[in-house]
Amino acid sequence: MNLNLINGIFNNLKENQFVQSFINELSNYLEGNLKNNMDLKNKEIPIIENLIAKSNLTTVNENSIRLKENDVILKYAENKFSNDSMYFVRDSKKTYWSNNEEHYNNEVYSVLKAENNKIEEIEISKKDMPRDIRVNDVFKIENGNYVIDNIATKELQEEIMNMVQEIIDKQNISLTEHRKEGHLYMVTEEIGNNRFLWDLTDAPEFEFEEVQLPKDLLEKATQGIVLKYINGGYEYYSSDGFERAERIHSSS
Repeated sequence: MNLNLINGIFNNLKENQFVQSFINELSNYLEGNLKNNMDLKNKEIPIIENLIAKSNLTTVNENSIRLKENDVILKYAENKFSNDSMYFVRDSKKTYWSNNEEHYNNEVYSVLKAENNKIEEIEISKKDMPRDIRVNDVFKIENGNYVIDNIATKELQEEIMNMVQEIIDKQNISLTEHRKEGHLYMVTEEIGNNRFLWDLTDAPEFEFEEVQLPKDLLEKATQGIVLKYINGGYEYYSSDGFERAERIHSSS
């Protein structure tokens, strides 16, 4: 048999094996991504809660994001749906208060209905909702049926993410202005993993809420503890914060 023919067959075999291997890897990758997306959809986590959980936010900015969500949804509905009603599935449950206790109705979806420049929260039984409509989806009513709007869903989710990112960017700028190399800061209050700090070096009239402290510092960073900002991060300095603050106030 011709040697060139043998080499050709061998090379074609190798190429076919490579292509088949590549196809298998690509198929596994796409299947994994699809599974992850489906898992996220099936978990039905509200987009706002998901974004907040992944971000280090001050208390004020976290509350601001929750409040602005409705504004973003209403503005999008006004621009894209005109005189039609737009529905956005906010949560997989209805939250309500009774006897000063928080309760949940897991049999319904909490849905925001945007119409005529107004937004209201309604509930729709899960039994009545089509299986392809879940939390964070936009839908409309056509001929008495709930119909998902995939384009609007994607666009509105992007609008919400942009709003959150804008708040995070402004927060980062503000925190950068407060973090000063070599300065000492006293912890004045603890809120979860956040700490309110007072600049002992400049002694301003206000405190600020810090959202990025090393995990190994959180247990030590209690009220009255002094931290030092050095090399772009905080470290423990001393435990005499109240005494230092008293001396500063006495001398002013």
